[in-house]
Amino acid sequence: MNQILNKIKMVSDISSQKKQLCNFWKAAINTNASAVLWRCPREKQIHFLTDLSPDPIKKRLDLQKSESGFALSPFMNPEGNETLFLKANVHISLMEDGTWKMEHGAELEKYWIEVEKQSRSNDKTTPYHLNIRPDTEISGKKAHFIKMVENGIAAIEDGEFDKVVSARTLDEPLPEHFNVVDQFQRMEKAYPDAFINLVSIPEKGTWMGVTPELLIESSNDHFRTVSLAGTQSFPLDVDLSEAAWNQKEIEEQAMVSRYIVEQFKTIRLREFEESGPRSIRAGNMIHLKTEYTVDLKEVHFPELGTVMLHLLHPTSAICGMPKFSALRFIVVNEHLSREFYSGFLGPVNMDGVSRLYVNLRCMQILRTRAVLYAGAGITHDSIPEKEWDETALKCQTLLDVMNGNKAAEPQRKKKKKL
Repeated sequence: MNQILNKIKMVSDISSQKKQLCNFWKAAINTNASAVLWRCPREKQIHFLTDLSPDPIKKRLDLQKSESGFALSPFMNPEGNETLFLKANVHISLMEDGTWKMEHGAELEKYWIEVEKQSRSNDKTTPYHLNIRPDTEISGKKAHFIKMVENGIAAIEDGEFDKVVSARTLDEPLPEHFNVVDQFQRMEKAYPDAFINLVSIPEKGTWMGVTPELLIESSNDHFRTVSLAGTQSFPLDVDLSEAAWNQKEIEEQAMVSRYIVEQFKTIRLREFEESGPRSIRAGNMIHLKTEYTVDLKEVHFPELGTVMLHLLHPTSAICGMPKFSALRFIVVNEHLSREFYSGFLGPVNMDGVSRLYVNLRCMQILRTRAVLYAGAGITHDSIPEKEWDETALKCQTLLDVMNGNKAAEPQRKKKKKL
């Protein structure tokens, strides 16, 4: 067994690293285990985790008491009890120097034997778990989406709510010789500022995403969350200082910010820092972002991360405001099971930090096709056709890489001012 682990740790060249990452993945899927790959924004370290039980735990997350692992929540999770928690039976990190760091699992002989078996195999295919549902719901027709937006605007004018997020899907055939791990690696290189993730769970299926939105970051000494909303296409070679925002986008983002501050008020938390709003990039788009931080060395509130997680989800950025009025509209009008889209996911208590992200810019991978999910925030200033265009732009984030149109994010050059 030690010989197998030593072989893995010694891998250093890029092609061998890619093959070894596939071996870790294949070994998990072939033993009917859950598998996760992720990379945090602006970091180079790639993480692999597998929970070797065929049926992951469902529980309400308590970040202060939880062991290390990875959490995945559906959008509809009113009490928090539907959150899937994947234990870190095996947690491996690809370090910047090209070596593998084994943090768990050297004693799990069955898994490591399967890894060794895969290292000797010439099989080029990379398996993944499929959703046990025979087909996933598709709600991507333009006419339906436009009508839904019109209904949302009418409901806003009638005073039912101030904002609602309407979502749709896009059905896309998988490219020939599609490989989920290779796709993850291409996404990881293309979008350095996003949380890149690939999750495959028995019976629940396989999801991949490149989300720009942090829900919460929590440790013993700090808490952080962000308000992210407003979307526009923006050239990569133009400096962000050139960005101009219209009233609809500014107000949409301000609603999300107010929602966060209201949750702080609910728990009587006044000691927080607010920074923004400012423009940030997310692939081929830019958004408005405001950041909120709490210094837990000064504020004695060790359970703040858990409390805010359950207060915030689902945020007004992916549901609407007021939350429950918007949620009722979504249930009646969307004709779509969002499943894990616009839920949350991320590592829990890894090196003392939990980072959970809103599951945006994501797709569910089926046998021969991918189902992409995208939404748009509807306010009284919305124009239905433009909201449709926004969802198409968000889908393009994934399509560009999946179809080979974007290998890596190009160098950004500042636009010279005259």
